[in-house]
Amino acid sequence: MLSFLHDVKASPAFQDSVKHVEGSPAGQSAHSGRGARARKVSVSMPEGLTSAVQRRVGRGEFSQYVTAAVTRQLELDLLAELSALLEADHGPIPEEFLAEAEAAWPDAV
Repeated sequence: MLSFLHDVKASPAFQDSVKHVEGSPAGQSAHSGRGARARKVSVSMPEGLTSAVQRRVGRGEFSQYVTAAVTRQLELDLLAELSALLEADHGPIPEEFLAEAEAAWPDAV
């Protein structure tokens, strides 16, 4: 199993994905981004969404909240890419393994 993970980490597709996040907040924990170098960007969001975030986090914390959300999404995207790489290299997960996982963690389905 460990050699398999080593092969995945060494694959060009995985390395390319990693290059895009190195040095970004997604390459660190969401909390370590405070001291990290930041770049100001402009995004357009629905007014209701920005109001809801501001009510939830208060003044001065909007950027940190959005950074944490984008970090989480990028991590999910990278996991999806890894899953696709694994499936391409090794085929889909056998049904019996999926059934075993669903039985072990019924709340996760």
